[in-house]
Amino acid sequence: MGTGTETRGHRRRAHAARVAAPCIALLVLLVTGVPRDLGAQLLPGVVRALAPGRILVSARHLPDPNFSDTVVLLVDYNEEGAMGLILNRRTDVPLARAFPLVSPAPDAKQRLYFGGPVAPDGVMALLRATSPQPDGREVLDNVHLIGQREPLESQIRAQTASDRFRVYVGYSGWGPGQLDREAAEGSWHVLPATADLVFDPDPDSLWDRQIRLTDVRVARLGLTNH
Repeated sequence: MGTGTETRGHRRRAHAARVAAPCIALLVLLVTGVPRDLGAQLLPGVVRALAPGRILVSARHLPDPNFSDTVVLLVDYNEEGAMGLILNRRTDVPLARAFPLVSPAPDAKQRLYFGGPVAPDGVMALLRATSPQPDGREVLDNVHLIGQREPLESQIRAQTASDRFRVYVGYSGWGPGQLDREAAEGSWHVLPATADLVFDPDPDSLWDRQIRLTDVRVARLGLTNH
C-alpha cells in the first residue's frame, strides 16, 4: 500500500488528466494570449503580500475542489482581478500528444500541466531563462510567461527540458477583489516564489512540503507573539 502522499499525488494527476484530456484536440489550434500586465499590488492590510511572482499555497481542507491541495504561481494581480497557474497538477498527457504536428517531437518525458479551470481549451507556458524573452513576460527573476503559439512551439521543438520549460492547459482566475477576500479569510498562504520552486523536480509532493513549511512559520509566529 502506498503512502498518503502518493495516494494524494495519484488523485491529483488523475483529476488533472480528466480535465485536460477533452481539450487535447483543441490545443494544436488555439493558444491563449497573455492578459495584459495587471500591475503592482496596491492594497493595504492583510492582502498586501499579493503580487505577481508570489505563490498561493491552499489552506488545509480548502472546500473548492479546483484548488484543493494546490500551489499556484500568481502571474497577474491588481484591482481588476488576478491570474495564476497551478504548479503541482502534472497530468499524464505527454506534450507529443498535445502537439502532434510539432517537429521534431517534444521531449518524451514532458507532460502537460493543468493550470486551472479557466479557458481549458488554451495553453501557455513558463520558461526559465536568464535573458529577456521578446515574446514573453518576466513574472519573477528568471521565470517568463509565454502565451503566444510560435515562441511556445519553438521551445517544444528545441526539446527544452522540464526543469526549464513547462506547458499548462487552462489557468486560474479571480474577479475583482475575489482573491483579496479569499486571502483575508485564510484560504491561501501567500509566500515569495523562486525559479527553483516553480520548476520543482517533484511537483506531485510540492503542496505537502509547502504546507508543512507554512505550519512551521505559523507556529513560530505564535511563539513570538507570546
